[in-house]
Amino acid sequence: MTKCLITGGAEFIGSHIIENLLNSGHEHDVVCLDNFDAYYSPRLKGKNTEPFMKYDRFKLVKDDIRDEVLLNQTLVGVEYIFHEVAQDGVRTSVEAPMNPYEVNATGTLNLLESVLDSDIRKFRNASSSVYGRVEYLLFDEDRPEQPSPYGVSRLLAKHYCRVFEELYGLKNVSLSYFTVCNLHESCER
Repeated sequence: MTKCLITGGAEFIGSHIIENLLNSGHEHDVVCLDNFDAYYSPRLKGKNTEPFMKYDRFKLVKDDIRDEVLLNQTLVGVEYIFHEVAQDGVRTSVEAPMNPYEVNATGTLNLLESVLDSDIRKFRNASSSVYGRVEYLLFDEDRPEQPSPYGVSRLLAKHYCRVFEELYGLKNVSLSYFTVCNLHESCER
């Protein structure tokens, strides 16, 4: 039986990943790590994770990826990581750039360092739009990057993942989600 860790698993995308893993027909042990920060509605996060509590193969850990001791305990036996944690928001990152930096860049680096002492086979990193100002359309991978403070933090996380593959052989992929919206969650903010 494989064990999967979904960071940010109580949020919109993470909870859908958990749902798919638990209902895929394969026997996955699933660990959801989420800090239930008030930036997103803790009540909504509770609603997102509540259906999974009936599964013996599901475990909810309410804590932060910046806690190194917790990460080392949580990673025991984990083979796959779906890293979905993010402190998002372009406008809020302009007002308070340290918040997304600490969660997105430092948190990801902390997770990557913890992974080096574990049995992780694959690491999937949720990235985001790191492009910034639009100078021409259509968006492409070769476009010059001029990101917001939020975009910078996500770009750092993406580059940390690349470096950990080059230096330490950690197989990973960074997926750039572009304008993911959960209308129910948007209404709660």
